[in-house]
Parts: sequence; C-alpha cells; structure tokens
Amino acid sequence: MKTISMTILFFLTGFLSIHAQQTTYSQEDSTVTVSELKRVYRYITRANVEEKTLFKLGFWPNAGDRDYTVRPNFRIGLNADASVERKITPSFSVLAGFDLVLRYNRFNQFKVPFNSSFNSYEDTDKIFRGFVYAKLGTRFYYGMAKRIREGKSANNFSGNYVGLQFTKALSVRVIQHFYDTKTGQSVRTDNDDLAYAYNAPLVSAMWGMQRRLGRQGFVDINAGPEVTFPRRMKDPYLLGHAFEFYKNNYQPSLTLRVNAVIGLGW
Repeated sequence: MKTISMTILFFLTGFLSIHAQQTTYSQEDSTVTVSELKRVYRYITRANVEEKTLFKLGFWPNAGDRDYTVRPNFRIGLNADASVERKITPSFSVLAGFDLVLRYNRFNQFKVPFNSSFNSYEDTDKIFRGFVYAKLGTRFYYGMAKRIREGKSANNFSGNYVGLQFTKALSVRVIQHFYDTKTGQSVRTDNDDLAYAYNAPLVSAMWGMQRRLGRQGFVDINAGPEVTFPRRMKDPYLLGHAFEFYKNNYQPSLTLRVNAVIGLGW
C-alpha cells in the first residue's frame, strides 16, 4: 500500500512539473521584446542596409489654387517629386531633381457682367496649371554618424536631417477657358507659358525626416522658412532708353514651407 501511494505521489509530482514547464514556455514564447520590435523597425526602414544613391519618385495630393474663393468651385491637384539623392559622406548628401505641381479649378458661372466698368460678359470657368520646378540642395543627417558608431545604422537614407535647397521655375503652363456669362457659350481657350512671371528663385532652409519603406519605398517630410527673391527688370512706367534702369519689382518675401511626399525609391 505504501509502495502504491509513493508511486501515485511520484506520478502527480512529475505531471505537475511538466505542466508548469509547458505553461512557462508558452508565456515566454508569446512575449514580444523591445529588441524584436527594433529589429522589425530596422528591417522595414532598411536602417542596416548601406546605400549611397537613392532615386525617388513620389506623389502627394494638394487642394489646388484658391482663386476666386467667393465663388463655390471644385479644386484638385497633385504634387510630384522626381529626384536623385547621393551620399558624399555617411552624414552629407546632395540632391537634384524636379518638382511637378498640377492644379485644376472649376468655377461656378455667373450671368452678370464680370467687369461692369467695361460691360464685359466674359469670365473664366476652368483653369489648369502645370508647374515644373528644378531644385538643387544639400542635406546633413545629424544623427547618422553616431548611429553608425553604435551599430544601429548604416550609410543609408533613413534619418533626420537639416538642409538647404534652391528652387526655380522652368515652365508654368496655364490653360484657361472663357465663356459668355449671358449665354453660357464658350468664347475661347488660352494656352500660355508664364514661366517668366514665376522665375523668382526660392531658397529654403528645412528640418525633416526621411525613412525608407522596404526595398522600394520612402517617405520624406520637411518644413522650414522659404525666401523668394524678386527678379530685377526694367521699370515699365518709364519710357525711353535714357530712363530705363533696373530695380527690384518687389521686396523679398518670407513664408513657411511644408512639404510631404511618399513614393518609390530604389
């Protein structure tokens, strides 16, 4: 009897021990550690993949112009970025490329004189604008060198940065449709390149963050002050060569520039 009791006690002790070990193992297996999360993040952002050159093609929607906001209208737009960024050192890079901005506005029609002074019944109901800008800049990834020394990163394009950028309009195509406000009939469509009116150079200082998304993706967000320098031209109010001189049409203007783009990078 004593032998049987000892056998049962031994069996129960072994069973409970095995069950406890299995339970403990299951809890440890389901736990996600911080190091594992960091490893997944580095994999997604390619933080440990060495890259020297990044070709970027990105897009971001915009709301279009707000011309004639007193009139209900439909607006839609798209920003596009086609550029290449090249690392000079692990922390410094240069960037060159083009920005494309597309905007479409549709306005409600009025059956009243658009310009009562001249009794004109001609107005605009559709405007399409296409802007092409060339840009050249440099970026400093201020935390990259430290992360490389600590083994947290490599020479790549995932990081926070400060930068300078020069931008200038190459082409501004404007297609504008006119109609008769009394009859609603189409009058004409103008198709002009107004790059000469938008050729003031822009200089931007920015703080931003760029992250790689897998093997063929990226996201880039930056913001900072932007200065527009007026072009110099002859004074249109003075006639004759003796009175022609160059002057500033406008004073430099300062604005806050915010830019965000997501797209393909390889």
